Amino acid sequence: MKSIIEDIIRSYNTLWKIKERGNTIEIVTPIATTNNLFVSVFLTIRGDEYVITDGGWTDSGIYECDILFEDEYYYKLFQYYLDEYEIQSLEAKGKMFYYKKTTNPLIVPNLVYDLSNFINAIISASFIQFQTNKERENIGRFKKQANDFLKGLVEEKDIKTNYVIHESLSGVRFNAVITKHNRFTLVSYVTGSNDTNFIYSIGRSNLNFDLVEEKSINSLVRQKITLIDDSVPSYKSLKVAPFLGVINTKKGRTSLTWKEKEKLVELID
Repeated sequence: MKSIIEDIIRSYNTLWKIKERGNTIEIVTPIATTNNLFVSVFLTIRGDEYVITDGGWTDSGIYECDILFEDEYYYKLFQYYLDEYEIQSLEAKGKMFYYKKTTNPLIVPNLVYDLSNFINAIISASFIQFQTNKERENIGRFKKQANDFLKGLVEEKDIKTNYVIHESLSGVRFNAVITKHNRFTLVSYVTGSNDTNFIYSIGRSNLNFDLVEEKSINSLVRQKITLIDDSVPSYKSLKVAPFLGVINTKKGRTSLTWKEKEKLVELID
């Protein structure tokens, strides 16, 4: 391990710092995000593989940013960086870990560099104002209302928000996932400050459920619920109506408006 660390430092410069954490080495890089936090990655040897991860820091808020996967433009940019740096992901201990791995110690410095730059890119991009203030406020308002309501219905340990249910669906997050008796209830929120954003929100919700239904984990899903914000003008728009109609054609799914939220009590019981 020591020779690999020395190789990493030689490959770049002495600004890289090392912290030992048991069998894992934290590599504090000189790469800083736009909010002036230095990126760390973690190196572990597992069998004959060298695994470099973000330690779950990106997903757990260590970098002090709000990663809005609900934002269409940010989500596209995030997927671009995921593919560009060939990053893999894995859900464990309630967090999403981003990582790269190799059996060749000679290319470990390259993977450290790739993962560090990926983290910097997605964290820094989260501060770009993709959405209008009105749209951000609208999404934040509805998400908070819905999260607070659902958290009031179940025990804290049984609900996770903004959650990926399986590593094979790393790009698919549900606004809320409730786990009872080893089965999932998936809840997707639909909202938008204008017709275009509302329609996009519907489309993404439907697509996420479609992707789950293609995987074996679908057998563990008890309920698929779309929770619709009926307080915004777009809900009553003629342009939006056909897209709302599509939700009700999907078998095995339930759609509720915010005014109907009390029905969630029975659905998730």
